[in-house]
Parts: sequence; structure tokens; C-alpha cells
Amino acid sequence: MTITIIQPSLENLQQFSDSFDIEKLLRSKGILPWLLANGWKHDDESSLIANIIDESTSIDEVWESEEFDFNALSDESKSKLNLIFEHFYL
Repeated sequence: MTITIIQPSLENLQQFSDSFDIEKLLRSKGILPWLLANGWKHDDESSLIANIIDESTSIDEVWESEEFDFNALSDESKSKLNLIFEHFYL
């Protein structure tokens, strides 16, 4: 299986337009737009994941978080996160 991480864009996020201000979201420097553009639901879990990632200084710090069990995620979700991490941390 190939996983392709896509850049957040107005088109990718259009499906979420009823949930929040897309223009404001696209101006944010956090990871939430990346999660949403890559198929994550806009819910408390994705917001928590985004906060943990945004506040962490390394990939290891994210994976070892006590706030959320990243190892409990599906393999596909972990693969997507790893690709997003590479963009943010490398």
C-alpha cells in the first residue's frame, strides 16, 4: 500500500467547511490542517493528537506521550503520521 501525504489546501478541506473557518485553519502553523487534509476526522481525538504534536520537539516525544496512546492507532494511521512527522521534524 502506498500512502501519499497531501498538502492542506482549500479544496482538500472543503468538506469540513461547516465545522470551522477554513481560511483561519489554513493560516495556522500547526499540524491539524495536515491531519484533516489526509482523512482524519475533525474531532476531539484529532485535536488532541495535533496539540501533542505541535507541543513536542521530537518524534520520540510524540510517540512516548502519556496523553495519548499512539501505538493503539491502526498501522495505516501510524504510517500517515510518520510521513507527516518527516515533513515537520526533518
